[in-house]
Amino acid sequence: MPRTDENGRQLKALLDYLLDGEIDAKDLFDALGISSSTYYRRIKEADYPSAEELRLVADRFQLNYPDLQIQFGLMSRQEVWQYIESTTAVDGPGRGIDTAVRASNTTETRRRPKLSELTPRFDAPPL
Repeated sequence: MPRTDENGRQLKALLDYLLDGEIDAKDLFDALGISSSTYYRRIKEADYPSAEELRLVADRFQLNYPDLQIQFGLMSRQEVWQYIESTTAVDGPGRGIDTAVRASNTTETRRRPKLSELTPRFDAPPL
C-alpha cells in the first residue's frame, strides 16, 4: 500500500485537489522522468512517493516541497524548522533561507484602499 497524506489521499488525488483539476497519469510519470509501466508498478509500492519523487513533483507543478514531505509523513514540521534554523546558523543572519523565512513570517496586512482614495488609470483601455 503506498503512502498517503494526512487525509488518506494518494499523491495523484492530492495533486488533483491542490491543482483544482484532474492530473493525468502521463503528467505524473513525465514529472518523475519514468515510463508509464514503471509508474504503474511504482504506485503500488509501500515507499511511493519517496522524498525524491515528491521533490520532482513539487518542481514540476510549482508546489511547496517541504509541505509535501510533511503531508506524506517524511518530515515533521519541527524537523523542517530545525533544518531552516541550522541552515541560517551556517549562512548567517540576513542571507540564504533566513531571508525567505523572515519574508514569509511577516504578519503585515495591507488594507484595501477606500474608493475615495482610488484614482483612474489613464494607461488602461476604456471599458
